[in-house]
Amino acid sequence: MKSFVTMLAGAALSFALLGGAHASDKYLFYVHGCCVKSGSDPKVADYEAIVQKLKDSGFNVEYQLRTADVGDNDAAVHEYAGQIADKVNALLTKGVPPKNITVAGYSLGSMTAMVTAGLIANPDVNIVLLAGCPTGASIKVSIDYSRVKGRVLSINDKGDEKFGSCEGKFPEVKTFKGVVIDSGKGHMVYRLPQDNFMSMWMNPMMGWVNAD
Repeated sequence: MKSFVTMLAGAALSFALLGGAHASDKYLFYVHGCCVKSGSDPKVADYEAIVQKLKDSGFNVEYQLRTADVGDNDAAVHEYAGQIADKVNALLTKGVPPKNITVAGYSLGSMTAMVTAGLIANPDVNIVLLAGCPTGASIKVSIDYSRVKGRVLSINDKGDEKFGSCEGKFPEVKTFKGVVIDSGKGHMVYRLPQDNFMSMWMNPMMGWVNAD
């Protein structure tokens, strides 16, 4: 399996440029959370460790480091969602089955994944929302829930005060599953690379994307 290096914001690397798409491979677009101050932010090492474990699990992973000055506003999120949607559609055009493509995001990345799902509009592409859907006070991105399509897996932590269940949010989604975990870490659990925390969301995600 081919793998991807971590990309800085604005980089133009794609699966195709790194050797082509293969229908039997699993492709994952992983979008991290907000508020990464710079490349030296301690969260960056955590996200890179998470990405490596996702690669080790068998995914071709595309990950782009997006610092706050680039990616934490509504316009930037919608622009980035458009870039991901274009790459997903390119994979589909190359013959990769939608069930082999996953867009997964945490927190701000979860909102980015929802916007992306609306742009892709394919009911069979996997959409994994790590932290679920934002509560009113934490919304930073305009999301049209009525446009979201895909096989949506929403995972939220019982102690998360910022994000919660996505149950009933997506009228056009035909395949949906909500999972509630209880990590004791609340919203931050999805950026902790330790195996005991990652397994809480990674195991249901792997089951979801590998389901027949």
